[in-house]
Amino acid sequence: MKQIPLLGAIRAMRSFYFGYIAFLIPLFLVHIGFSTIYVGIYALVATVASSVLVLLSGFLGDLYSRKKTLLIMSALPAFIFISFLVTRNFIIIFATSLLGITFSAIGGGAGGGPIAPILTAFVADKTVPGNRTRIYSLLMIVSIVSAIGGSSTSAVLEKYIPNYFQVLFILALVLNISSIVLTMFLEDTKMEKRESRAPIMPTESSSNIMKIALSGAFGSVGLGIITPIISLYFKDIGLEAYMISIIFTASYIAAGVAVFFASYMERIFGSIYAIGIFRTLGSGLFIIIPFVPPITAGIIYALRTGFYQLALPIRQSFQMELLKPEERARGNSLTGIARRLPYGASTTLGSVLLSTGYIVFMFSFAGVVSILDPVLYVFFFRKYNRMRSREEVNMVEEGHE
Repeated sequence: MKQIPLLGAIRAMRSFYFGYIAFLIPLFLVHIGFSTIYVGIYALVATVASSVLVLLSGFLGDLYSRKKTLLIMSALPAFIFISFLVTRNFIIIFATSLLGITFSAIGGGAGGGPIAPILTAFVADKTVPGNRTRIYSLLMIVSIVSAIGGSSTSAVLEKYIPNYFQVLFILALVLNISSIVLTMFLEDTKMEKRESRAPIMPTESSSNIMKIALSGAFGSVGLGIITPIISLYFKDIGLEAYMISIIFTASYIAAGVAVFFASYMERIFGSIYAIGIFRTLGSGLFIIIPFVPPITAGIIYALRTGFYQLALPIRQSFQMELLKPEERARGNSLTGIARRLPYGASTTLGSVLLSTGYIVFMFSFAGVVSILDPVLYVFFFRKYNRMRSREEVNMVEEGHE
């Protein structure tokens, strides 16, 4: 079975339920009695746990087996959804934060949970450098279209079905199990046998890993203030659950349109400057949101998601070129931790700011600090801006992949 289409199908199933889970969980926690601050603490614990699992998945993926690690990590959300369906016990519900759930919707800035390093490395293993941005873009479009389907479905259910939480969690559970079944058909990547004295930590890529991690940390500090609890902000300013779903659907549509142009923007501006330009736009628009009416705020949120996501496949492709093949999953894990830990900590701060009414400061802080991510990224890697040769691009365009 062809591996890229199979990976696309797995991502489509996951993205369908993550299209609504990322904003539904904060609403669900408030619905069953959590305060806004407790939601922030839940997000912090979830992010720390996700960081540990991301580190574990990356190292196991490089040193043991990508496929088996992916199967293990893919099963964790099932236990979360089952808990949400069968109990309202505070301790049990809070304990689900330890299973690596991500509060990061598309454009969130903290990555896609513990399986993200494995999936990203899997794609790199199955593609050639000259074609990689295009494949990442296509897979991202598949994910976005699926997320649009998920958020649109949730909008309809939230408007017309009183017990929509239960229905949506059941749907997520079914899709999660289905994605695990598909994962069993993946062909595992042959790993180089590691010498007994070879270092466990990645060494040849260490300098680039540190640079990627530092810039990403600033972005996550800024975005983490808002994106995990943006649904609570929209709720506080008077929007109903189905309207919030529509806003997220619009943000996914904007992301899908933007990602379609990722490879073209890369050719026009170069990899690094394209990342810098569109990540800056995606971060800076946060500053405007508290000054406009609710619907306009939703539109701006959708636009900033589109700009932010346009840079993602470019950044993924470039990062895979920077890292040695045998260190990719570990490198992704380490840079992922640098994003997730600040993300969770700033979410807790954001929940305090939201509950105490410091809304303008919250959005301004998010916008200004997260802009440091693309600024530092350009500073560190601008010398690679024309890394891909014109001959390589022409070979891809002519079908010599």
